[in-house]
Amino acid sequence: MASRRSEHNEQLKGKVCVVTGASSGLGESIAIMFAQRGASVTLCGRNEDRLQASLTLCVQASGGQADRFLAVSGDVVDPSARKSIVEKTVEKFGRLDVLVANAGVNDPKTGILTASEETFDKIMNTNVKAVFFLIQEAVPHLAANKGNIVVVSSMSSRAASSPNIVYPMSKAAVDHLTRCLAVDLGPREIRVNAVNPSLIPTRIRREFAPDEESLDKHFAEALVTEIAKQPLGSVGVTKEAVAEAVSFLASDAASFLTGLCMPVDGGRSFAGTFGNKS
Repeated sequence: MASRRSEHNEQLKGKVCVVTGASSGLGESIAIMFAQRGASVTLCGRNEDRLQASLTLCVQASGGQADRFLAVSGDVVDPSARKSIVEKTVEKFGRLDVLVANAGVNDPKTGILTASEETFDKIMNTNVKAVFFLIQEAVPHLAANKGNIVVVSSMSSRAASSPNIVYPMSKAAVDHLTRCLAVDLGPREIRVNAVNPSLIPTRIRREFAPDEESLDKHFAEALVTEIAKQPLGSVGVTKEAVAEAVSFLASDAASFLTGLCMPVDGGRSFAGTFGNKS
């Protein structure tokens, strides 16, 4: 048992990983779990202060091995930032094994009568275009090491919703991008998978409330709704549960998995609105 636990704790030992959107929320949790499991990690984010705080948590999780980590600040929508993320990673660590495309944005005003072209472009450019072209930057280095890509999608990609329309559209696009890239990059021995979490209380939904107190209330109400529709009942998905799924897909244990969009949602995606609560 102890040996098995040790192997799990070293699941990503020696891997060099990039995690975008790592300055808070899910990306931060993924980076910390990677740190715990032996990976060297480049953390990417827009807010320098939060990014440094996440970097500190990763160093602590690694037992103080600061040389295993790098912080690169910038917006993945910016082509120069995407190029810098990959180049600085390879310059510091000499290779790239795993790319986790996690950075994303959302906005409540994306209904057909409320969306502006500016909001539409912001969501699609961040959630789809930036993912596509960051992967393009990374492919030559991933191919050299038979690496892999994990895209953070959403359960919302699988269900029609209203009035929040553009965000689910963007996630449906990255789901199909995942499948297409699995075929396209397969001959280079690069695996491409995605995770599709249900609602997680992170900063991506900060636009949905004017202040922290209102945001907490928003999350509480939304979680009650989501939990009522999943087979696992009172259990809500956590950042750590999603990070576990990403860690598995990024590891050699998933060596024969590609093109997979993995729900991490307590069964919500197949239960419809009439889960059995008996």
